[in-house]
Amino acid sequence: MTRKIFACFSLFLIFTLTIFSTAAAEKNKAELKNINAYDIDENNLRIEIEFKGKLNPEDYLLSTRGNFLVVDLYNTKPGRISSISGKNISDSLVKKISVGEVKANQTRITAKLSKFVNEENLAVTVEPAIKSENKSAKVVIDIPKNNLQENFGDVDINDKVVVIDAGHGGSDRGAVGPSGVTEKSVTLAVALKTEKLLNDSGMKVVMTRKTDVDVASPQASDSQELQARVNKTPPHADIFISIHCNAFMNPNTNGMETYYYAGSAGGKKLAELLNEELLKYGERFNRGVKSANFYVLKRSRCPASLIELAFVTNPTEENLLADDDYQNKLAQAICAAVNRYFTE
Repeated sequence: MTRKIFACFSLFLIFTLTIFSTAAAEKNKAELKNINAYDIDENNLRIEIEFKGKLNPEDYLLSTRGNFLVVDLYNTKPGRISSISGKNISDSLVKKISVGEVKANQTRITAKLSKFVNEENLAVTVEPAIKSENKSAKVVIDIPKNNLQENFGDVDINDKVVVIDAGHGGSDRGAVGPSGVTEKSVTLAVALKTEKLLNDSGMKVVMTRKTDVDVASPQASDSQELQARVNKTPPHADIFISIHCNAFMNPNTNGMETYYYAGSAGGKKLAELLNEELLKYGERFNRGVKSANFYVLKRSRCPASLIELAFVTNPTEENLLADDDYQNKLAQAICAAVNRYFTE
Protein backbone atom coordinates (compact mmCIF):
# COMPACT_ATOMS: atom_id res chain seq x y z
CA MET A 1 0.00 0.00 0.00
CA THR A 2 2.80 2.37 0.94
CA ARG A 3 4.54 1.69 -2.39
CA LYS A 4 1.37 2.50 -4.32
CA ILE A 5 0.92 5.77 -2.44
CA PHE A 6 4.55 6.68 -3.07
CA ALA A 7 4.24 5.80 -6.77
CA CYS A 8 1.10 7.94 -7.10
CA PHE A 9 2.79 10.82 -5.29
CA SER A 10 5.83 10.54 -7.59
CA LEU A 11 3.64 10.66 -10.69
CA PHE A 12 1.77 13.64 -9.26
CA LEU A 13 5.05 15.42 -8.52
CA ILE A 14 6.39 14.78 -12.04
CA PHE A 15 3.11 15.98 -13.56
CA THR A 16 3.12 19.12 -11.40
CA LEU A 17 6.75 19.94 -12.21
CA THR A 18 6.04 19.46 -15.93
CA ILE A 19 3.14 21.91 -15.75
CA PHE A 20 5.19 24.48 -13.87
CA SER A 21 8.22 24.13 -16.18
CA THR A 22 5.99 24.48 -19.26
CA ALA A 23 4.28 27.52 -17.73
CA ALA A 24 7.66 29.05 -16.86
CA ALA A 25 8.91 28.49 -20.42
CA GLU A 26 5.80 30.18 -21.82
CA LYS A 27 6.19 33.09 -19.39
CA ASN A 28 9.79 33.67 -20.50
CA LYS A 29 8.75 34.13 -24.13
CA ALA A 30 8.48 37.68 -25.40
CA GLU A 31 4.95 38.54 -26.55
CA LEU A 32 4.32 41.00 -29.36
CA LYS A 33 1.95 43.92 -28.67
CA ASN A 34 2.05 46.56 -31.42
CA ILE A 35 3.87 47.33 -34.65
CA ASN A 36 4.20 50.87 -35.97
CA ALA A 37 5.95 52.47 -38.93
CA TYR A 38 6.42 56.20 -39.27
CA ASP A 39 8.69 58.94 -40.58
CA ILE A 40 11.24 60.25 -38.08
CA ASP A 41 11.99 63.04 -40.52
CA GLU A 42 12.14 63.48 -44.29
CA ASN A 43 15.26 61.32 -44.51
CA ASN A 44 14.53 58.42 -42.18
CA LEU A 45 11.85 55.78 -41.75
CA ARG A 46 11.36 53.89 -38.47
CA ILE A 47 9.61 50.60 -37.71
CA GLU A 48 8.91 49.79 -34.06
CA ILE A 49 7.90 46.36 -32.77
CA GLU A 50 6.58 46.62 -29.23
CA PHE A 51 6.75 43.54 -27.02
CA LYS A 52 6.24 42.38 -23.47
CA GLY A 53 9.03 40.34 -21.90
CA LYS A 54 12.70 40.06 -22.81
CA LEU A 55 14.62 39.64 -26.06
CA ASN A 56 18.34 38.87 -26.20
CA PRO A 57 20.55 39.96 -29.14
CA GLU A 58 20.52 36.39 -30.53
CA ASP A 59 16.71 36.36 -30.47
CA TYR A 60 16.18 38.69 -33.43
CA LEU A 61 17.41 38.50 -37.00
CA LEU A 62 16.90 41.06 -39.76
CA SER A 63 17.06 40.32 -43.48
CA THR A 64 15.97 41.94 -46.72
CA ARG A 65 14.53 40.42 -49.84
CA GLY A 66 13.95 42.87 -52.67
CA ASN A 67 11.30 45.27 -51.42
CA PHE A 68 10.57 43.14 -48.34
CA LEU A 69 12.06 43.69 -44.90
CA VAL A 70 11.88 40.50 -42.79
CA VAL A 71 12.37 40.39 -39.01
CA ASP A 72 12.56 36.97 -37.37
CA LEU A 73 12.04 36.94 -33.61
CA TYR A 74 12.93 33.82 -31.65
CA ASN A 75 11.81 32.78 -28.18
CA THR A 76 8.60 34.67 -28.85
CA LYS A 77 4.89 34.22 -29.37
CA PRO A 78 2.82 36.40 -31.72
CA GLY A 79 0.55 37.57 -28.92
CA ARG A 80 -2.57 39.62 -29.48
CA ILE A 81 -1.34 42.57 -31.47
CA SER A 82 -3.70 45.48 -30.89
CA SER A 83 -2.53 47.51 -33.88
CA ILE A 84 -0.36 47.38 -36.98
CA SER A 85 0.19 50.86 -38.32
CA GLY A 86 1.93 52.06 -41.43
CA LYS A 87 0.12 55.37 -41.86
CA ASN A 88 1.51 58.86 -42.23
CA ILE A 89 4.42 57.60 -44.30
CA SER A 90 5.59 59.96 -46.99
CA ASP A 91 4.92 58.75 -50.56
CA SER A 92 3.48 55.46 -49.16
CA LEU A 93 6.82 53.71 -48.54
CA VAL A 94 5.20 51.04 -46.37
CA LYS A 95 2.60 49.07 -48.31
CA LYS A 96 1.80 46.36 -45.77
CA ILE A 97 3.01 44.86 -42.51
CA SER A 98 2.11 41.28 -41.63
CA VAL A 99 2.85 38.93 -38.73
CA GLY A 100 2.98 35.14 -38.70
CA GLU A 101 4.27 32.26 -36.59
CA VAL A 102 6.85 30.39 -38.68
CA LYS A 103 7.11 27.59 -36.11
CA ALA A 104 6.92 27.23 -32.35
CA ASN A 105 8.76 30.12 -30.66
CA GLN A 106 9.55 31.88 -33.97
CA THR A 107 7.55 34.90 -35.11
CA ARG A 108 8.12 36.63 -38.45
CA ILE A 109 7.24 40.25 -39.19
CA THR A 110 7.26 41.15 -42.89
CA ALA A 111 7.13 44.74 -44.10
CA LYS A 112 6.40 45.24 -47.78
CA LEU A 113 7.90 48.51 -49.04
CA SER A 114 7.28 50.35 -52.28
CA LYS A 115 11.03 50.37 -52.95
CA PHE A 116 13.92 47.94 -52.66
CA VAL A 117 15.77 47.97 -49.37
CA ASN A 118 19.43 47.11 -48.77
CA GLU A 119 20.59 45.54 -45.49
CA GLU A 120 23.53 47.91 -45.40
CA ASN A 121 23.11 50.96 -43.17
CA LEU A 122 20.02 49.57 -41.43
CA ALA A 123 20.20 50.18 -37.68
CA VAL A 124 18.54 47.74 -35.26
CA THR A 125 18.30 48.38 -31.52
CA VAL A 126 16.27 47.04 -28.62
CA GLU A 127 14.86 49.63 -26.23
CA PRO A 128 13.94 48.44 -22.73
CA ALA A 129 10.55 49.14 -21.22
CA ILE A 130 10.13 52.35 -19.19
CA LYS A 131 7.43 51.56 -16.65
CA SER A 132 7.34 55.08 -15.18
CA GLU A 133 6.37 56.43 -18.62
CA ASN A 134 4.17 53.43 -19.48
CA LYS A 135 6.37 52.62 -22.47
CA SER A 136 6.80 49.05 -23.72
CA ALA A 137 10.06 47.43 -24.72
CA LYS A 138 10.56 47.55 -28.47
CA VAL A 139 12.73 46.48 -31.38
CA VAL A 140 13.55 49.61 -33.36
CA ILE A 141 14.60 49.49 -37.02
CA ASP A 142 15.81 52.71 -38.62
CA ILE A 143 15.90 52.84 -42.42
CA PRO A 144 17.65 55.73 -44.19
CA LYS A 145 15.48 56.65 -47.16
CA ASN A 146 18.54 57.18 -49.32
CA ASN A 147 19.09 53.44 -48.77
CA LEU A 148 15.91 52.66 -50.72
CA GLN A 149 15.94 52.12 -54.48
CA GLU A 150 13.35 51.81 -57.20
CA ASN A 151 12.32 48.24 -58.04
CA PHE A 152 14.55 46.53 -60.58
CA GLY A 153 12.56 43.38 -61.23
CA ASP A 154 9.97 41.12 -59.69
CA VAL A 155 10.68 39.75 -56.25
CA ASP A 156 8.09 37.58 -54.54
CA ILE A 157 8.27 37.06 -50.79
CA ASN A 158 6.48 33.78 -51.47
CA ASP A 159 9.36 32.42 -53.56
CA LYS A 160 10.28 29.14 -51.91
CA VAL A 161 13.84 28.85 -50.64
CA VAL A 162 15.20 25.33 -50.09
CA VAL A 163 18.55 24.60 -48.44
CA ILE A 164 20.21 21.36 -49.60
CA ASP A 165 23.02 20.03 -47.43
CA ALA A 166 25.26 17.36 -48.98
CA GLY A 167 26.53 15.52 -45.91
CA HIS A 168 30.28 15.26 -45.17
CA GLY A 169 32.84 16.39 -47.79
CA GLY A 170 36.47 17.47 -48.02
CA SER A 171 38.52 15.89 -45.24
CA ASP A 172 35.48 13.94 -44.03
CA ARG A 173 34.65 10.97 -46.29
CA GLY A 174 31.73 9.84 -44.18
CA ALA A 175 30.94 6.13 -44.39
CA VAL A 176 32.77 3.99 -46.98
CA GLY A 177 31.31 0.98 -48.78
CA PRO A 178 33.01 -2.41 -49.27
CA SER A 179 34.17 -1.47 -52.77
CA GLY A 180 35.27 2.05 -51.77
CA VAL A 181 32.22 4.20 -52.56
CA THR A 182 32.28 7.17 -50.16
CA GLU A 183 29.27 8.76 -48.54
CA LYS A 184 30.51 12.26 -49.36
CA SER A 185 30.58 11.52 -53.11
CA VAL A 186 27.06 10.07 -53.14
CA THR A 187 25.50 12.88 -51.12
CA LEU A 188 27.07 15.55 -53.33
CA ALA A 189 25.97 13.84 -56.55
CA VAL A 190 22.36 13.52 -55.32
CA ALA A 191 22.38 17.07 -53.94
CA LEU A 192 23.51 18.56 -57.26
CA LYS A 193 20.88 16.61 -59.18
CA THR A 194 18.24 17.75 -56.68
CA GLU A 195 19.37 21.37 -57.03
CA LYS A 196 18.81 21.27 -60.78
CA LEU A 197 15.35 19.74 -60.49
CA LEU A 198 14.24 22.25 -57.85
CA ASN A 199 15.62 25.18 -59.86
CA ASP A 200 13.78 23.91 -62.93
CA SER A 201 10.56 23.85 -60.90
CA GLY A 202 10.98 27.53 -60.04
CA MET A 203 12.39 27.31 -56.53
CA LYS A 204 15.44 29.01 -55.13
CA VAL A 205 18.07 26.57 -53.86
CA VAL A 206 20.89 27.28 -51.42
CA MET A 207 23.63 24.62 -51.32
CA THR A 208 25.80 24.21 -48.23
CA ARG A 209 28.48 22.86 -50.57
CA LYS A 210 28.70 22.33 -54.33
CA THR A 211 32.13 20.70 -54.47
CA ASP A 212 34.18 18.23 -52.41
CA VAL A 213 35.12 20.63 -49.61
CA ASP A 214 34.79 21.12 -45.87
CA VAL A 215 32.16 23.80 -45.31
CA ALA A 216 34.05 25.21 -42.31
CA SER A 217 37.66 24.04 -42.66
CA PRO A 218 39.63 20.78 -42.52
CA GLN A 219 40.75 21.67 -38.98
CA ALA A 220 37.25 22.46 -37.69
CA SER A 221 35.60 20.38 -34.98
CA ASP A 222 32.48 18.39 -35.78
CA SER A 223 30.23 21.01 -34.16
CA GLN A 224 32.00 23.85 -36.01
CA GLU A 225 31.56 22.04 -39.33
CA LEU A 226 27.88 21.37 -38.68
CA GLN A 227 27.27 24.94 -37.49
CA ALA A 228 28.90 26.23 -40.69
CA ARG A 229 26.28 24.27 -42.65
CA VAL A 230 23.48 25.72 -40.53
CA ASN A 231 24.94 29.20 -41.08
CA LYS A 232 24.54 28.75 -44.84
CA THR A 233 20.79 28.97 -44.29
CA PRO A 234 19.44 32.44 -45.18
CA PRO A 235 16.96 33.95 -42.70
CA HIS A 236 14.09 33.60 -45.17
CA ALA A 237 14.72 29.93 -46.01
CA ASP A 238 11.62 27.72 -45.95
CA ILE A 239 13.11 24.24 -45.43
CA PHE A 240 16.47 22.52 -44.85
CA ILE A 241 17.28 19.01 -46.14
CA SER A 242 20.47 17.19 -45.14
CA ILE A 243 21.41 14.22 -47.34
CA HIS A 244 23.32 11.24 -45.94
CA CYS A 245 24.01 7.53 -46.47
CA ASN A 246 23.67 5.04 -43.64
CA ALA A 247 26.27 2.54 -42.41
CA PHE A 248 26.44 -0.48 -40.11
CA MET A 249 28.93 -3.23 -39.29
CA ASN A 250 26.52 -5.91 -40.53
CA PRO A 251 26.66 -5.73 -44.37
CA ASN A 252 23.14 -7.17 -44.64
CA THR A 253 21.56 -4.17 -42.92
CA ASN A 254 19.64 -2.17 -45.50
CA GLY A 255 16.95 0.40 -46.16
CA MET A 256 16.25 4.12 -46.02
CA GLU A 257 14.89 6.37 -43.27
CA THR A 258 14.16 10.04 -42.57
CA TYR A 259 14.52 12.16 -39.46
CA TYR A 260 13.15 15.36 -37.93
CA TYR A 261 13.67 17.27 -34.69
CA ALA A 262 11.00 16.49 -32.10
CA GLY A 263 8.66 19.44 -31.64
CA SER A 264 9.01 20.73 -35.20
CA ALA A 265 5.66 20.16 -36.93
CA GLY A 266 7.09 21.39 -40.23
CA GLY A 267 10.12 19.15 -39.88
CA LYS A 268 7.92 16.13 -39.19
CA LYS A 269 5.75 16.86 -42.22
CA LEU A 270 8.84 17.23 -44.40
CA ALA A 271 10.38 13.98 -43.09
CA GLU A 272 7.12 12.08 -43.70
CA LEU A 273 6.82 13.33 -47.28
CA LEU A 274 10.47 12.58 -48.03
CA ASN A 275 9.99 9.11 -46.62
CA GLU A 276 6.95 8.45 -48.81
CA GLU A 277 8.65 9.64 -51.99
CA LEU A 278 11.95 7.86 -51.31
CA LEU A 279 9.98 4.65 -50.80
CA LYS A 280 8.17 5.21 -54.11
CA TYR A 281 11.20 6.17 -56.22
CA GLY A 282 14.01 4.34 -54.42
CA GLU A 283 12.12 1.11 -53.67
CA ARG A 284 14.21 0.27 -50.63
CA PHE A 285 13.15 -1.22 -47.30
CA ASN A 286 11.45 1.49 -45.24
CA ARG A 287 13.03 1.93 -41.81
CA GLY A 288 10.54 4.66 -40.98
CA VAL A 289 10.27 8.30 -39.94
CA LYS A 290 12.06 9.07 -36.68
CA SER A 291 12.81 12.01 -34.43
CA ALA A 292 16.43 12.69 -33.52
CA ASN A 293 18.57 15.28 -31.81
CA PHE A 294 20.96 15.70 -34.76
CA TYR A 295 22.87 18.98 -34.70
CA VAL A 296 21.61 20.37 -38.02
CA LEU A 297 18.01 19.50 -37.16
CA LYS A 298 18.16 21.04 -33.70
CA ARG A 299 19.97 24.21 -34.78
CA SER A 300 18.11 24.79 -38.04
CA ARG A 301 16.02 27.96 -38.02
CA CYS A 302 13.50 26.50 -40.45
CA PRO A 303 11.74 23.11 -40.73
CA ALA A 304 14.43 20.51 -41.39
CA SER A 305 14.84 16.83 -42.21
CA LEU A 306 17.84 14.53 -42.47
CA ILE A 307 17.56 11.61 -44.89
CA GLU A 308 19.54 8.37 -44.98
CA LEU A 309 19.27 7.29 -48.62
CA ALA A 310 20.42 3.69 -48.07
CA PHE A 311 23.30 1.74 -46.49
CA VAL A 312 26.57 2.30 -48.32
CA THR A 313 27.97 -0.60 -46.29
CA ASN A 314 25.48 -2.97 -47.93
CA PRO A 315 27.03 -4.25 -51.22
CA THR A 316 23.73 -4.14 -53.13
CA GLU A 317 22.82 -0.66 -51.91
CA GLU A 318 26.39 0.59 -52.40
CA ASN A 319 26.10 -0.29 -56.11
CA LEU A 320 22.76 1.51 -56.33
CA LEU A 321 24.04 4.62 -54.56
CA ALA A 322 26.96 4.87 -57.01
CA ASP A 323 24.67 4.46 -60.04
CA ASP A 324 23.84 7.64 -61.95
CA ASP A 325 20.31 6.53 -62.86
CA TYR A 326 19.52 5.60 -59.27
CA GLN A 327 20.89 8.94 -58.05
CA ASN A 328 18.48 10.63 -60.47
CA LYS A 329 15.60 8.65 -58.93
CA LEU A 330 16.61 9.78 -55.45
CA ALA A 331 16.78 13.41 -56.61
CA GLN A 332 13.33 13.06 -58.18
CA ALA A 333 12.01 11.68 -54.90
CA ILE A 334 13.39 14.64 -52.93
CA CYS A 335 11.99 17.12 -55.46
CA ALA A 336 8.56 15.45 -55.39
CA ALA A 337 8.49 15.62 -51.59
CA VAL A 338 9.47 19.30 -51.60
CA ASN A 339 6.73 20.14 -54.11
CA ARG A 340 4.19 18.30 -51.98
CA TYR A 341 5.41 20.13 -48.85
CA PHE A 342 4.52 23.47 -50.38
CA THR A 343 1.25 22.43 -52.00
CA GLU A 344 -0.41 20.05 -49.54
